[in-house]
Amino acid sequence: MTAFTRAHCRCVVVQNYGYDQAAQKLKIKSDWLRANIGKLPHQKFGHNQAVFCDCDLRLVQAMHTVLPSEALAVIDRPAPEEGPAPAQPAVPAYAALRPAQGRRRQPAGI
Repeated sequence: MTAFTRAHCRCVVVQNYGYDQAAQKLKIKSDWLRANIGKLPHQKFGHNQAVFCDCDLRLVQAMHTVLPSEALAVIDRPAPEEGPAPAQPAVPAYAALRPAQGRRRQPAGI
């Protein structure tokens, strides 16, 4: 078994689910999870049964998402142009900025 990092996991508070709970969240049969566990992201601690966090379940769902070609065409289509972008106010470059001129001193006694 190869060890991997859990770079996909973004859980702030990890809540692990057993087969039955994970299957309920995915709305599938737990037998399917048990039969396909070798192909699914999960966590395994020693001789305990496999557990899944929410990030694992999102990956399982993404792995088994089917998109018809019509849906892919909509996703891949570039967004329509909204027109020209609004003009940005002219801001001088940082290198072009100069310090303000100091005030001239008034002669004393005026």
